[in-house]
Amino acid sequence: MWRFRRPSGTELLRWRCRVSPRDVCCKLHTRALKKSRCLIFLKHLKYLWYITLLAHSAHKIAISFMLIHKQKLTLWFSHLPQEERQFGGYFSPETMHVQPLILEHHPDEDRGLSPFKEKTSIATHPSLTVEQLFDANNNGNKARGLNVLVYGAVGTGKSTVVRKLVLDWCAGSVFSQFKLVLPFSCEDLSHLSKPTSLRDLVGRKYMHLRRTPYLSGDYDKAKDVLFIFNGMEKMKLDFRIGSTELCSDPNEALSSGAVVVNLLRKYLLPEASILVTTRLSAVDMVPKKYINRYVQICGFNDPDRQRSYFTSRLLQQNEGKPGKAAETLIEMLYLNLQRESQLATACFLPSYCWLTCATLHLLHFTDTKSPIRTLTGIYTSFMRLNFGGEVITVDGNVSSQEQQNSLMLYVVRTVGKLAFDGVTNKRSSFSAEELEQWVGGKTKTDEELQQLAVFRTDVLDFFLVSRDYHGMDPESDGKCYVFTVPAMQEYLAALYVVLGENKSVLEKLTKEVSEALGQASEDITSLLSILSKIIPFRIFAVFNLLKLFPKLFERVSSHSKGHIANTMAAEMFRSEDSFNEDVLDQVEQSLLGVHGPQPQEETYTRAFELYPIFMGGLLHYGNRRLLDQLGCSIKSHTVSQITHVLRKHLIKESQKKQPPEELMDLLVLLYEFQNPRLTAEVLQSIKTINLSNVRMTPHKCFVLSTVLSCTSSRFHLNKLNLSSCHITPELLQMLWPAFHHTSNLNLQFNSLGPESCILLRDLLLEPNCTIKSIQLCDNYLTDTGISHLLEALSGNHSLRRLYLMHTGLGDQSAHLLAERLGQHNMLQELNVAYNNIGDSAALTLVDACREHPSIHTVHLYLNQLTDVGKQSLYVRGGPRVKEGRRVKVLASVTEGSDISEDWHPILSVIGKNSLSWDRGRVREQLQVFLKDLEWGRKQHPSFWKKMHFRRVESVVRQMLRLLEKSSDTGTGTGIK
Repeated sequence: MWRFRRPSGTELLRWRCRVSPRDVCCKLHTRALKKSRCLIFLKHLKYLWYITLLAHSAHKIAISFMLIHKQKLTLWFSHLPQEERQFGGYFSPETMHVQPLILEHHPDEDRGLSPFKEKTSIATHPSLTVEQLFDANNNGNKARGLNVLVYGAVGTGKSTVVRKLVLDWCAGSVFSQFKLVLPFSCEDLSHLSKPTSLRDLVGRKYMHLRRTPYLSGDYDKAKDVLFIFNGMEKMKLDFRIGSTELCSDPNEALSSGAVVVNLLRKYLLPEASILVTTRLSAVDMVPKKYINRYVQICGFNDPDRQRSYFTSRLLQQNEGKPGKAAETLIEMLYLNLQRESQLATACFLPSYCWLTCATLHLLHFTDTKSPIRTLTGIYTSFMRLNFGGEVITVDGNVSSQEQQNSLMLYVVRTVGKLAFDGVTNKRSSFSAEELEQWVGGKTKTDEELQQLAVFRTDVLDFFLVSRDYHGMDPESDGKCYVFTVPAMQEYLAALYVVLGENKSVLEKLTKEVSEALGQASEDITSLLSILSKIIPFRIFAVFNLLKLFPKLFERVSSHSKGHIANTMAAEMFRSEDSFNEDVLDQVEQSLLGVHGPQPQEETYTRAFELYPIFMGGLLHYGNRRLLDQLGCSIKSHTVSQITHVLRKHLIKESQKKQPPEELMDLLVLLYEFQNPRLTAEVLQSIKTINLSNVRMTPHKCFVLSTVLSCTSSRFHLNKLNLSSCHITPELLQMLWPAFHHTSNLNLQFNSLGPESCILLRDLLLEPNCTIKSIQLCDNYLTDTGISHLLEALSGNHSLRRLYLMHTGLGDQSAHLLAERLGQHNMLQELNVAYNNIGDSAALTLVDACREHPSIHTVHLYLNQLTDVGKQSLYVRGGPRVKEGRRVKVLASVTEGSDISEDWHPILSVIGKNSLSWDRGRVREQLQVFLKDLEWGRKQHPSFWKKMHFRRVESVVRQMLRLLEKSSDTGTGTGIK
């Protein structure tokens, strides 16, 4: 049976060969060969497609890693330190960065030149932008990357420039030629103890870059990499071949310093570019042959850069919306900078611009929602930002005794000692000889001389600048040195004292002997305890006297702490400083300058009233914690001893009557101290707080409220006088907690408006309200504000006296007051003088007062009253028939044809306020009084009556002459 199947290829080929000629067979072989070649080509094509797909995937992975890297760098470098977050969170590096002046400048050209350069020396060097740092035109060898060294003094803005550079690269706005930027902190690298390779070093900090091909060393991929090493002065770099071996393998483990050295040598990843920042003292750490470009950061060399910085920060208030107060501050700052003042010199350094903004923010933009900030805390934070954790080193060498080599402690023992000498002798300028004496005058060893050289090069100019006082100060000849910011001298002097560096010879000797004998006594005691068992001689007990010496030292040390408290109290209550402005105004004037008429002769003995306040603020735990990070330790036991002695002095001095400015300084000291228990004990001895004529700012209001809040709810002042304090409705809200601790509240001569009455109404309606008297005179409250205030009469039970003189009241308010008086049965005195109340409304009000059970006095003088109205008021004020109670109505100096028994209080009030009121209206009323007095004098034939009238007339005429004289000289301002 036939079986049908598909023939095989061989059979088919044989069959075709049998039936086909030779050439046909060759064609078939050729076709098979072509088919096999096509299959091979397709396999190669598939392999190439797979390779391309892998490369494309690797490229996508690399791009994703770069995106992750940029995101992480953005998060890290956008993080603001605690010192910045305390301003309310409005600041960000993008909105507040101002580019400092960057010059291409070799350090050998003017070695040791101060950062506070003259403008002529700056103009000789070309300025650069950050984008021009790695300009390809400056690279002679295209195969190698550039090494750029950026140097500058402390506070010029090196770290800020690096932070902005990294953020801009992440945003894609600068350095587009680099695909990978790797920033490192040299301080972190210096703490690495184990050897590590470059790739592991990068992977340790940036885990997402552990397998990046840019660091493999293959081909020239490293040309797309930029290394940034910030703060090179904190590392020990040795470029000697014998000390640091050559290495070109990114995978070989080396010390962190050796990795950086080989990168700078261009032996490791020579195609990579490197940016190094350092201080001037460490510039020579890297040999010149390894640096392609030297760049100096000079800070803000002109007022326009400084103004841009202040604008970017101070306008970020009120939830990011510019405020009028901030704009005014900036204008005053700019005027002070243009005068080439001491502040303009200080603000060459961006760090001092930060300090200026932080201080002004504290003084003018404090609110109840912001965290508690103190002036001492700002200066301590300022020190931590610039010297946090640093030790005084030479070529990167760090001593094992880091506490002794703390850079901040070195500053205190040198510059702080100079500051203390100036404060003690009331001097703010120092000669070059004094500077040499106090700063490094007693150095002995080579190490100390090297440390001093580093300190003078990097740090000294940060605190002291030279100024030409020739022809101004008779005690100085030529240039003298002053502290960059006046308050810095007082801060360092206070820190010098609080740290116990101001020791007498006895204290120093006692401490040294105590430490020596204390150590020896332990060894001797152990030895004698063994010998006494063998040789039982009682004489060995004599050596126990060695144990008494450490106790003697403790007593001397305790006496020293008491001396610190005595110094604080003596400096706080100096009689010669009693009539100075309060200390916060002095701080503000040092920043904004004194605007207006300048004194003809400049005085060179300035008051150091901030010095004791800084001493108290440094004892606060928060500041002590920051100082401990700086290597300056203040023990809690020391604080307890100082506080114990200081409490006695403050209680004793607070019982005396202090001028308003001195009392404000005392409140600031208690606030800076941040010790609620001490504050409450001191305030218990104060019965009256009189701050009249003290210009209240948001911070002063916050200080007053915070200090009074430390007391118990049962504590109440007899009187809180805040008259003529420039209080606005916004400041009134901040003072709300303070109002709960007073019985008599004086708010006259301020800038309160109708909206303020709503807050005062709520205050009077509180169940625990204790206010018995409230004075709102000379505030433009108007009828609208009075209507809000009178709503409190129905629910208040404490008010006894209400003073509404010169508040813009009219007949409407008088009628409303007459209606509401019946709702409050405790009111005793009502003052509505110097308003716009007419006869009818005045009579209605007096009738209501006669019906009131407790009101005995009504003030109505200087209103729109006619002679008939005054006579009617006098009659209405007579005693009631049933009760025999008389309501005293003060409407004029005369009552009919007689002199009013209250003429003296009326004229006394007018005399005190005549220069601040509308002079035309006051003059008109005084002339009416004079006319009434002349008419009344003619009605009495008695000689003694006439003499009484003439006496009152002379007082009125004297007040008129005073008004005329003040009008001619143009003095005095008033509320119209």
